[in-house]
Amino acid sequence: MVIFIIICVLVYFLVIKPFLKKRATENLASFLALPSEVQNMIHQEDVFGLSELLVELELNKSYGPAKLILEAIDSKGFAFSRRVDKVRNEMRIKAGLGSLKHF
Repeated sequence: MVIFIIICVLVYFLVIKPFLKKRATENLASFLALPSEVQNMIHQEDVFGLSELLVELELNKSYGPAKLILEAIDSKGFAFSRRVDKVRNEMRIKAGLGSLKHF
């Protein structure tokens, strides 16, 4: 039992924690690369505005900026990201893009 706990602690500190730290840095960099209007939408947690913007970018096949916005949304937290994904999924279905694959 003690060996299992030691292995779990080592895995956390050697694998999981560095991965999360790297991802947080990437998400913050994406946030800072966005225009101030989109940054304000993220700060104000404008779920509908962000979802609408993401669906519009997908309709225009602008996947690079959409990915950047999604990474920036992730910097705000999992709960906020999940709310945006729920609304975005509904808007995608109404726009004829289909549902999110990893939803």
